[in-house]
Amino acid sequence: MDLGKGNPPDSDQAAAAPHLPFATPSENPAAASATGIEGLDFILHGGLPRSRPTLLRGGPGTGKTVFALTILCHGLINGEPGVLVTFDEAPQALLHHGKVLGLDLSQYTAQGKVRILDMRPIRGDVVTGETFELTAVLARIRHALEQTGAQRLVIDGIDGMEEAFIGTGTGLRNELSRIFDWLRECGRTTLITAGERTDFSRQYGVEDYVADCVIELKQELNNRSMSRLLRVIKKRGGGHESNEFPFLVDHEGIFVLPVTGTKLRSCAATQRISTGISGLDRMLGGQGPYLGGTLMYSGQSGTGKTTFAAHFAHAAFLRGENVLYVSFEEGAAELVRNQSSIGLDLNGRPNPGGIHPGKLLLKPILAAELGGEEHLLRVMRLVQRHQPSVVILDPVSALGNKLKEMNSKALMLRLLHMLKNQGVTTVITELLGDGSNEVSSLDISSMIDVWVKLIRREREGRLHRLLSVVKARGMATADYVSEFTLSGNGVTIQGGR
Repeated sequence: MDLGKGNPPDSDQAAAAPHLPFATPSENPAAASATGIEGLDFILHGGLPRSRPTLLRGGPGTGKTVFALTILCHGLINGEPGVLVTFDEAPQALLHHGKVLGLDLSQYTAQGKVRILDMRPIRGDVVTGETFELTAVLARIRHALEQTGAQRLVIDGIDGMEEAFIGTGTGLRNELSRIFDWLRECGRTTLITAGERTDFSRQYGVEDYVADCVIELKQELNNRSMSRLLRVIKKRGGGHESNEFPFLVDHEGIFVLPVTGTKLRSCAATQRISTGISGLDRMLGGQGPYLGGTLMYSGQSGTGKTTFAAHFAHAAFLRGENVLYVSFEEGAAELVRNQSSIGLDLNGRPNPGGIHPGKLLLKPILAAELGGEEHLLRVMRLVQRHQPSVVILDPVSALGNKLKEMNSKALMLRLLHMLKNQGVTTVITELLGDGSNEVSSLDISSMIDVWVKLIRREREGRLHRLLSVVKARGMATADYVSEFTLSGNGVTIQGGR
């Protein structure tokens, strides 16, 4: 690792550095270099422009450095050495940040596959354009690229260098154009990060013009819930998605909303699966819903919505399917305990009857912790990683007002689209308020294939629980209301016609 505080290459070498191309640029400038961040690669239609400079800009806390480290490490993992130039954070701090995210750069520095150049001003020095030796900086970067054979270059915090030229006679636009032209001559895939400073951008705003690709990161605060958003401003020589996309940055790394699978499927499943409740299967044409459909249980408190969903999950588990159960209200231990009282074992233990079970993953996510978008992004990430065939969301109404926000509602619809297009059977539950007149408030009925309404009635000193099938696409359904009971044997639907 080069901390960058030693002597630069000799002056002759430094003077020539900006003018000597030392790698052959890609013959196809539109070729893409994968970032390793699946959603981002899709948005960029393949990845960053190969052998060209990309600018990644955003305010504090938007994840610029995390993106840079992730993209650099993806190249290292795939045999592409790299150079990391920092104008902002200390090299040791960058190594620590990467390690926390599971990106261990230290092993690659020890192998000589990556070099870190510390270009921060020495503490106490006042750096101006009159004393800042840009030629020497470029020469040191060139030397590091040649020594490592790097194919990827990351320059983190280039705005720290730009400050040296503000208020001097040196033309900032000319200097930045010089840097970006030099980077193109290098022929390396380059990612440059810069802070988002409104006053600076208004006065100069030159980076966007000289970069081949510009990606904007930003934070938005809505009802005291923060969301991170990504947008590709431009990409020369290639197409890209133009909308804003939410993304996560946490201890597991970066997750950008996957935009694949948002088109309607060209084929529909004909296989039917059981709900785990024989009486309900009878009301749904005798075989249960279609594989890959979306089923919603809605009802007032105490009508058994979670129990119906748990029956579905347990039956799928016993069939050998992988099930993801996301609970927005109960912890995993509490959910297991409560459902054991009606004879359902959600611990995921093997069935003593000899049937080979699947996997049952219980994932509690407290509804009050996060914004609606972040909740749904976390669910999408779980689906991508665990590849379940059945997903339970219990109850989505716990997200409350978060789902009433336009962005969150659109994301909920996209989540249901994604699950359906991947052939995942989805079960969601919704709490209806006592004064709701038993009408759903989610406004997502267009995505629901089967809607089962659970009703609570009090008559003659007794509590009666009733069930009706509001809709069931593509199947003959019962047109009557049935009474059901909850006991140690689970849900029992009375009678039938």
